[in-house]
Amino acid sequence: MIMSNLSVISDLDRTLEQLFLVEFGNPLTFDLSFALPNRDFRPLSQTRSTLNCYLYQINEDRELRNVEPILRRNADGSVDKIPAPVRVNLSYCITAWSPAQPTPGGGPELDEHTLLSLALQALLKYPLLLAPLLQGSLAGQEPLPYTTAILPDTSKATSDFWTAIGGELRPSLEYKVTVALPYQQPTSGPIITTMGLDLSGDQTLYSIGGSIWDSNTPPNPVASAWVRLSQTGQTYTSDENGRFLIERISSGNYTLTVRAVGFQEGSLAINVPAQSGNYDIHLQTL
Repeated sequence: MIMSNLSVISDLDRTLEQLFLVEFGNPLTFDLSFALPNRDFRPLSQTRSTLNCYLYQINEDRELRNVEPILRRNADGSVDKIPAPVRVNLSYCITAWSPAQPTPGGGPELDEHTLLSLALQALLKYPLLLAPLLQGSLAGQEPLPYTTAILPDTSKATSDFWTAIGGELRPSLEYKVTVALPYQQPTSGPIITTMGLDLSGDQTLYSIGGSIWDSNTPPNPVASAWVRLSQTGQTYTSDENGRFLIERISSGNYTLTVRAVGFQEGSLAINVPAQSGNYDIHLQTL
């Protein structure tokens, strides 16, 4: 399912609210806001502090960019080819605001610093936003969104932020959440797919893939197996689910040779393209 670009932000806001409800109880002992913390911002009530989580930046995490599709084998032998999602960073500036009637015996700064400290402790407990917290379109997200509750010191950037919004500099947490954002529909069909023509335009190229399994009943996937296409010398490694993908090969007969720690070497004679689209290999343990 394609995640709505319009809902991912509001669903992340709701996810953060759920995190705070889990940590501090329902109802919350403070007010929660997602408004712009500019010079006109005010606490939501006269008697409770306000924790404000303002989303100020959205950008792609290019270090996590991946163009390899995810292959998911179905029971009927078909394969879902899922385009790799874009990994997006959503950064929040989190601030605390004392009510008009601060706690007796302390100034408004004490209320704000206390709430900010409690929020930091809660956020640090979740380097990953676990499945029960995820709301709306984020539910079922793979991989789970991961977080950074304290970003590197960027004093000038922080000062520039408050100047840009016309607010007064105040203590704040820089909180970043990295989510996976699907943007293309998956396709389903046999594992073998036509890639197009080679550079000369004379040959059709194909993509094939399969899984490496052990000999147990039921079989378990074998991760980090070494897969070699003997006729070309191309080598590949199975992923954590035992899957491998070989792209841009021409039609013909080949031999797949597989090695993995703790297993006997395995091989499989294959034909490309094959009607069945089945290129799975089962390994015997040593």
